[in-house]
Amino acid sequence: MVDNNTTQSFEELCAGYVLGSLSSEEKVNFESFLETANEEQLTLFHDMEAIGSEMALLYPEVSPSPIIKQQLVEMAWASINARKGANVHYLSRFRFAIAASVVFMIVSIALLFKTQNLNQDLTTQIALVQEQQTTIKALETEVERKEELLTILEARDVDLILMDGLDVNPSGYGKVVWDKDNGQALLQVANIPKVPTAKEYQLWFVVNNQPISAGVFAVNDPTQDNFFKISEFQQANATGAFAITLEPEGGSSQPTGDMYLLGSM
Repeated sequence: MVDNNTTQSFEELCAGYVLGSLSSEEKVNFESFLETANEEQLTLFHDMEAIGSEMALLYPEVSPSPIIKQQLVEMAWASINARKGANVHYLSRFRFAIAASVVFMIVSIALLFKTQNLNQDLTTQIALVQEQQTTIKALETEVERKEELLTILEARDVDLILMDGLDVNPSGYGKVVWDKDNGQALLQVANIPKVPTAKEYQLWFVVNNQPISAGVFAVNDPTQDNFFKISEFQQANATGAFAITLEPEGGSSQPTGDMYLLGSM
């Protein structure tokens, strides 16, 4: 077992290595250190690599700030603690989700100016401008939605509940980030099928075997992580379980369809 100073030094070097901010000498020293790292340090390193690869998509060619490095360390520890079954009461800020949306908006605006410079007739130009304005409006709406999700993630005290796939879809997984003080929650799901026609997924909070509906949602792209805000979710219960079933469009008063995900607090 290493002392706290050694652990902190390893975290800093590991974050710098993953984010590509170490000098050549530091990189060589860290790679040498990895050869004698203990199991906990290797687990932290692999979690940082996975999280860092996602950050790289959102911050290309940008030197990582101390804040980004600290977020990487905190998110890696949160992931490790969650797998150990710990009751996680902190989740790092997810600002890079908004950054991605802003990038998409900037790209869309750039496309708008480019199309205006094309030698096309007036009718075509007007049609293209209208189409781009619609796209920008949709992106603005998406940014507003992600700002709402960020508010939940930035709450001082949140619970993180992990959900696993069941027999009907064993590869699926999900998370619920619950801000009890403000009665709001964030649902993330992945690897669950696109909803069939006239169907929707429904989230349930189960207390003493009594399911309470927490809203319905649709998944249109199963290859992507899907995020949904759950509003007005005031529940005094400190324990229970979350489940997701496939229900008729509009939801059901009680679960009737197959259960896709389940996770207990």
